Amino acid sequence: MYPKTHLIFGPLFAGLIWLFFPSISFFGFFLIVASSVLIDVDHYLYYVWLRKDWNLRRAYNWSIEIDNITLKLPVEKSREYKNFIFIFHGIEFWLILIILIPLNKIFIFILLGIAIHMALDFFEIYKRKSPPSTKLSIIYNFIKNKNRKSVNLLWEQHKKNH
Repeated sequence: MYPKTHLIFGPLFAGLIWLFFPSISFFGFFLIVASSVLIDVDHYLYYVWLRKDWNLRRAYNWSIEIDNITLKLPVEKSREYKNFIFIFHGIEFWLILIILIPLNKIFIFILLGIAIHMALDFFEIYKRKSPPSTKLSIIYNFIKNKNRKSVNLLWEQHKKNH
């Protein structure tokens, strides 16, 4: 799901939580909104790692374009390429946050924001008829990626043909 959608729905759902639980205060509302949007920084980090480029605009444009390229691939062909590794989207990160909750309640707000974000992502995955496993576990993706081609190859092939 694109950032604009998260920028709309993150505050909307955080506002509903604040409406029903006013004790979270503006600070809690802010943390929920921030984490529901900023979780996608891992998309940028993945781009930096994969493409060795720190330019935020190119990262955003590449993400949109590679998404469009992969959506056009037949399912069998898309399985030849590695799943993206988004470190903040996997259940492993959520478990770390759950473990940290007893230390400070701000981790509840961060987890709520991430839950909002992931619910929207899973809705998008469902609409695309993609396997939810691609955003469920970092470890699972590492295992599945073992013998798959890099999306850099897909990107280079696309650029050659266009």
